[in-house]
Amino acid sequence: MKTIVYGFGLMGKKIYHAVKNNEAFDVIGVVSYEFDQQVDDPMYTKLAECTEKADVIIDFSHPNNLDDILAYALKNNTKLVLATTGFTNEQLNKIEEASHQIPIFQSYNTSFGMQMVTKILRAVAKEFYENGFDIEIVEKHHNKKIDAPSGTAKLLYEVMDEEIEHLHPVYDRSSISKRREKNEIGIQALRGGTIFGEHEIMFAGNDEIVEVKHTALSKEVFVLGAIHAAQLLETKEKGLYTLKTLY
Repeated sequence: MKTIVYGFGLMGKKIYHAVKNNEAFDVIGVVSYEFDQQVDDPMYTKLAECTEKADVIIDFSHPNNLDDILAYALKNNTKLVLATTGFTNEQLNKIEEASHQIPIFQSYNTSFGMQMVTKILRAVAKEFYENGFDIEIVEKHHNKKIDAPSGTAKLLYEVMDEEIEHLHPVYDRSSISKRREKNEIGIQALRGGTIFGEHEIMFAGNDEIVEVKHTALSKEVFVLGAIHAAQLLETKEKGLYTLKTLY
């Protein structure tokens, strides 16, 4: 697959080196607003500078680059793996609209383990809720992460929101002086050190607690997941794919 890597930060570098060493991919360019090292393939600051047609773009960059990515992809019928976090609702709507013309995989977490966590939640969250358990999400990341809560924490909430009616996310209880409502799911973000990523879903009942937890020990799990997603997209028709629908 002719591939463009969008973004050349920590994750972008890992993706680039991974696809360079994978015979299924042929890197035809790397896009970033700045480069701190040279690569063996064409380097661009915008996709508009690239005249070659790619089969797929793997994006680990910044939400501000979305318009550039979509313009190129729609023009060239290019498949997209969007692993960037922090998209606004307006940007998510643009992605949805573009998916009517091209295949797009969009997820805030590309690891296989997180895929399994979402399957667990779809299977058990509603039953816990209906049996009186309160649900809370706690996520932990390194001290350089900008967005909070993480895109993955939002994804976990959305998975349960699809299964349980009338849920309501609560991001900060410090300004709330009242008892917790049954339909609330608290989402808390912790930042510190070099934590790659940790997400815990707590089901708290009367005198018992059940926890579902995913811990990323390195960023390699996200790299492998993104590459796998790109390979799966190769045979997909237009549409918006997620962890639930791609695998």
